Amino acid sequence: MKKILLIASAIVLLASSVSAQKLVKAGMLVEKNTPWYFGTEDASNLVLNAIKAYNNIDAKTYLSYFDDKYVKNNSDRVYKEFATFKAVNRKVNIVIPLRSEGWPNQTEVQIYDDLDREYKNGSKHKQQEHRVYIVNDSSKKISMVWGSIILDDKNEYGLPNGGKVYLKNDTTTLTLTNRGEVETIENLVRDWNKMDGNAVAKYFDDTVKITTNEGRKIKVANSEWANMFKDVESIEWKLGMIIPGKITNTDPESGIVVLSTFKEKKKDGTGKNVNAYHWFSYGVNKKIKGINWMESPILPK
Repeated sequence: MKKILLIASAIVLLASSVSAQKLVKAGMLVEKNTPWYFGTEDASNLVLNAIKAYNNIDAKTYLSYFDDKYVKNNSDRVYKEFATFKAVNRKVNIVIPLRSEGWPNQTEVQIYDDLDREYKNGSKHKQQEHRVYIVNDSSKKISMVWGSIILDDKNEYGLPNGGKVYLKNDTTTLTLTNRGEVETIENLVRDWNKMDGNAVAKYFDDTVKITTNEGRKIKVANSEWANMFKDVESIEWKLGMIIPGKITNTDPESGIVVLSTFKEKKKDGTGKNVNAYHWFSYGVNKKIKGINWMESPILPK
């Protein structure tokens, strides 16, 4: 990291010494096949002033450095976000203003910084950032921001993994996952309430291993879902919470915890009204391959 900072610092010093003269070997914008060259300090100072307002938790001043379109699309979010801060410090380490004929009429101000935030609710959050601010030549304001982050290993906010999973011979952590697991459950519940067995079947693997509330273990072939509702009169399945996760540093197989209420009435007059806990496991193909569930009756008030 020190070597990277030294190299970047040398680039910054070079940028200030050339006073925005075009440098053919400053880098290449491969998409446009045009060279990068260094921008002026004006763009850099604009971004640094925005960051100063950010550190002062001054939303109005912060937004004054952005163009009208950005403010229109982001002002509500910015004011709400700033209202949650107790203290923030975006410590800038490196500033590199860059221009290219491939993307004319703008300067890319690249910032490397350390961000430390403390929230009014007591949460704390640290991360390293590489952020790119697009400064428009016409408006002389920031029109766009994007970047990447490295979270602090001891972060209290936004950890990439956490908790503990007990395996047969050791333990590991759980990582949240987003490969469509939540949408699958939402759509499954929708089609289950419609009692559409053919639609339900598409969410499951060829064979699904199921452990029931009583501990019975059964296997259901995909073709069996079509007739799953032949004895059912009505169903009301309502979601309460969905938590998708996977074992950290493993292949994309995942699982999802689903808390819900489930009411069912069968044609013979029997039925159930329960709080349900489901654990759905997914294969690499994103299909549900296993279900474990527990339930407890919802008693009359």
